[in-house]
Amino acid sequence: MKYLLLLCVLALLSFFVLGVGRYPLEYRQILEVLLSPWATTLDERLRYIILEVRLPRIVLAIFVGASLGICGASFQSIFRNPLASPDILGVASGAGFGAALAILLGLNIYFLTLFAFAFGILTLILVLLIVRDSNNRIMIILGGIIISALFQSFISLLKYIADPQDALPAMTYWLLGSLNVSDFHQLIFCCLGMLFGGIIIFVYRWKHNLLMLDDNEAKSLGLNIRSLRIGLIFASTLMVSCVVSICGIIGWVGLIIPHIARMIGGSNMSSVMSLSLVLGAIFMLVIDTLSRSLSSEEIPISILSAVIGALFFIVILYRFKGVMKL
Repeated sequence: MKYLLLLCVLALLSFFVLGVGRYPLEYRQILEVLLSPWATTLDERLRYIILEVRLPRIVLAIFVGASLGICGASFQSIFRNPLASPDILGVASGAGFGAALAILLGLNIYFLTLFAFAFGILTLILVLLIVRDSNNRIMIILGGIIISALFQSFISLLKYIADPQDALPAMTYWLLGSLNVSDFHQLIFCCLGMLFGGIIIFVYRWKHNLLMLDDNEAKSLGLNIRSLRIGLIFASTLMVSCVVSICGIIGWVGLIIPHIARMIGGSNMSSVMSLSLVLGAIFMLVIDTLSRSLSSEEIPISILSAVIGALFFIVILYRFKGVMKL
């Protein structure tokens, strides 16, 4: 019942935010456009705002929020760490470096997406090469921290050598995060990547309960823990790379959403995964709406997600101290 209720909230919220923004719209007009988008009697400006500006952002916000939510839940289960998040292995930093490099080289949006995606995957490969023993969870986390710090320093180097009049502002703004979609092909490519990775994680959602057991106990139940862990990490890496490649680095979502899901649905990872998908989408939809409507200039997503996410986490820690667990 709670899943159906949250899905209804997501659907209603998606329709509501179509009318919210610096250019307010009547919901009667929105319904007319959605029901007959190619009618010749429609105002072209109205059609453009709804179908080419706000609707793609809403779709992307849902995909990004759901992806970060389920990735965070998966990583917290894989590493048995309540503070694990989608960027724990440095994938976000690696993908951010790839995008910053593309901006520095003056490449177009397609190469930016390709560079971010490629460097995100490369980051995971480097972590696994450094660690070698994929069964050692602590070593994987430490390897991720090392690689993340390395790519963060590379990003700082690119900012230092970038043209302060051109490349540097573009690089800085992009890294702060935005769901402003300028190309539908990029949107489709990245959403398909998120969908593919999400399906893999969702299909194996119940096996995350076994990953939280002791490794020997999980093996005694017939689970190939090494293959499952690596497969889920690659699926999560694919999703995070796609997120960073289209909208920059967005933090906190994958950290707090799984904890909220546990408070609603309990510790069963099957429920946590399902709830994290919907709650992540709702959270990101709210953040993006605030981003584009609070002021005359769009506020970067990562700033709002950090502020609101940190406040959420403080409330969670205060109200549920001693109760919050994996």
